[in-house]
Amino acid sequence: MRSPKGQDSWGKAIYREIVEPERIVYTDSFADEEGNPVEGMPMMLITVEFAEHEGKTKLTSRTQFSSSEDLKAIVDMGVVQGITETWDRLEAHLAKG
Repeated sequence: MRSPKGQDSWGKAIYREIVEPERIVYTDSFADEEGNPVEGMPMMLITVEFAEHEGKTKLTSRTQFSSSEDLKAIVDMGVVQGITETWDRLEAHLAKG
């Protein structure tokens, strides 16, 4: 993936559980070009849940970290802006129908 600043970065997701249509659980970590984890970078455990709510699908995403230091490191890297942009792109895509 190329960042807006022109930097390349890689990530690796390993799916641990997929329960259709309820949830997806996976780990997400920084990786090198070959998919090897980057030493010293935090790993995240992400759970995405899907539930019916008033005739629509409610999506809930939770991210767990090994420590508060790992959480702080990810926040300092701009994760809030990044995930906000991701959800905005998903919303725009779904609006196209």
